[in-house]
Amino acid sequence: MDIGISTASYFNKMQIEDAILDIGAHGIPVCEVFLNTFSEYEPPFIELLAERLSRANVSVFSVHPMSMQFEPQLFSIHPRQREDALAIYERVLTAGKRLGARYYVMHGPARLFGGVKNIGLERISPILIDLAAVAASYGIQLTLENVSWCLFNDPSFGIRLQESTGGVIKHTLDVKQAVRSGFDPMDYIRAVGEHIVNLHLCDATRLSTGGVLYDMPGFGEYNFVAMLNLLAEKGYKGPAFIEVYSDMYSKIPTLYESVARVEQILSRSCFG
Repeated sequence: MDIGISTASYFNKMQIEDAILDIGAHGIPVCEVFLNTFSEYEPPFIELLAERLSRANVSVFSVHPMSMQFEPQLFSIHPRQREDALAIYERVLTAGKRLGARYYVMHGPARLFGGVKNIGLERISPILIDLAAVAASYGIQLTLENVSWCLFNDPSFGIRLQESTGGVIKHTLDVKQAVRSGFDPMDYIRAVGEHIVNLHLCDATRLSTGGVLYDMPGFGEYNFVAMLNLLAEKGYKGPAFIEVYSDMYSKIPTLYESVARVEQILSRSCFG
């Protein structure tokens, strides 16, 4: 299993194009490109990233846009909102194809402040199937990430989604978002593990107060060996990405200390 870094981990600490060079300089073979804003979806910027990736000898596994900028509107009941959002979605897919990404990481619509409307499975499933077909036309697989405040926040939803979409939707498993949703990440693996193709790592330590301390992968107490072994049982073939909030660390070298600790964890798992 390759260990990669998501450029999201550098948010507001280092721009993507510089983060790619930093990743390559540390011998990391693969990254997830997190595109922060509309200007970063444009061809001139994507060409800059392509040049930096080539120079750094880093491959792109997945592309992940700033989801709240347009993804909720992909599911809108208003046709113009959906059309405009679809045009942006295809810009990101075009960017992903140019960078060699195999997967698109989607959050989808939000479940905020009790204002959930029009996201029942009977309505959402056909839209997701259509969006997966659009992604496939670019050679990219659509993945729906588990996110505490978005569409897929409960493992049981993943089971129902797979039943209603016939398996055309795959998943990105995010450890911190699983815990934020009140579940163990392994609950999601048990539910939809055969459809998980991408992995975002963050550590989580349960506190005596009942809270959770989120930390760099390998710096906390989460049982990653058990989680990785369960993923292996489900046939997981992808990399593991360090994907953390940038306020979890103060200095860039901490990212690479986390990589080293994850390597040690992997050596004790089925992937070792």
